[in-house]
Amino acid sequence: MPRFRYRAYDQRGTLKKGDIEARSREAALEALHKQSLYTSELFEAKAVSGQRWWEREVFGGGSLPLSGLALFTRELSILINADLPLDEALRIVSLQPLIPARVRKSTQAILEAVRGGASMSGAMAARGRDFPEYYWKLVESGEASGSLGDVLEDMSVFLERSSELRSQITSALLYPAILMAAAAVAVGVILTVLLPTVLPLFKDAGAPPPASLQFLVDAEAFASANWAFVLAVFAGLFIAVAFAVRNAGLRQWVDGALLRLPLFGSFSANRETARLARTLATLTRNGVAVLDAVRLSASVLRNRAFAAAVTRAGETLKEGGTLSKPLEQSGLFSELSLRLIAVGERTGQLEPMLTRVATIYEATVARQISRMMTLLTPVMTLLIGVLVGGLILSVMNAILSINDLALQ
Repeated sequence: MPRFRYRAYDQRGTLKKGDIEARSREAALEALHKQSLYTSELFEAKAVSGQRWWEREVFGGGSLPLSGLALFTRELSILINADLPLDEALRIVSLQPLIPARVRKSTQAILEAVRGGASMSGAMAARGRDFPEYYWKLVESGEASGSLGDVLEDMSVFLERSSELRSQITSALLYPAILMAAAAVAVGVILTVLLPTVLPLFKDAGAPPPASLQFLVDAEAFASANWAFVLAVFAGLFIAVAFAVRNAGLRQWVDGALLRLPLFGSFSANRETARLARTLATLTRNGVAVLDAVRLSASVLRNRAFAAAVTRAGETLKEGGTLSKPLEQSGLFSELSLRLIAVGERTGQLEPMLTRVATIYEATVARQISRMMTLLTPVMTLLIGVLVGGLILSVMNAILSINDLALQ
C-alpha cells in the first residue's frame, strides 16, 4: 500500500507532520480529515527500504556525491535568484549535462513531487539518503523565510568549500597511491618472472638458494598448499573489520585513539574542527535553531569521538548551558577554537566567530596537507626503493653466486 507524507494543522492550529498509508491520495486526504487534520501538503513518499533488492542502485546507496550536490545547489540558486518559478528552475537543472546522472534523476523526482503539491524540502526529505538532513532542513528554513535563493547560494558556498577540501586530500594521496601500485607491480614481476627463472639454476647446481629467496619460496609454497586456510584467514579478517566498523562504541574508541597519533591526529582534529564550525555557522546563519544545528553538525562529522563530544554539548544546551564548556571538557578541541566560540557566545556573535574558526582551520588543514605530502612522498619513495631494491639485489646476488658455483 502506498505511503504518503503529510503536513497538516489540527483544530488548535498546531502543525503536524507524519506518514500515512492509503490506497490513493484521495483516501489519504479523507483519512486525515477524519482525524480533524487540515492538510496543507501531501505527497507520496517512496521509502528506500521498501524497494526490492534487484531494483536498488548498486552504487547509489549513500548520499549524492558532494561535488554533484554542490553543482546542483549552485545552479538552482542562480535560477531562483533570477526569479524563475521553482518548478521551472528544477526542470532546467534536471537537463544540465554537467550535473551527474544520479543527481539529475533525483532532481526529476523532486520536480514531480513539487508539481504534485509538495514543498521542495519535503520532497528532498522523502528521497531518503540522497539529501543529508542538514540540507533539506536549510531548504525548509529558506522556504519558511521566503529567502530560498539566498539560502541555496550560501549552501552552495559551503558545499563547494567542503568539496574543495576533499579534492585536496584526494589529490595529495594520488601520488603515493601510484607509487604503491608501481611497487606492487614490481614485486609481482620479481616473484612471478625472475624467481621461477633463477631457482632451477640452484637446483641444478646442487646448492641452496640465499635465505631471502628461500623465504619467498617457502611462503609461496605454503600459500599454494594451504590456499583454503589463507583464504579463510583473509575472509575472517574482512568480516571482523566489517563488524568493527558497524560497532559504534568500538569505532568511537578507534577514532579517539587515532586522534592521539602524531601528525595524523592533529590533522584529523583540525579537519573536524573546521567541518563542525563551517556546518554550524551555515545552519545558524540560515535560521536553523541552535539545538537542531548542533545535532545536525554532529551527524556531519566523520570522527565518532568528535561527534560524541558535540552531541554531549547539544544535551548541555538543552539544559541551558553553553556550547564551549562541554567542548572544552572533551579535551578534543584546540584552545583557540574554544576561545573564539566562547567569545561568540558572550557577545551574541556566535555565527561570525564560527565562520572565523572555520576559515582559520581550513587554512591550517590545507597547510598540513602540503607539509604531510612533502614529508610522505620521499619517505614512501625511500621505503619502496628499499623493498624493491632489496628484492632485486637478492636476485642479483643469487645469480652471481650461481656464477661462482659454475667457476668452481
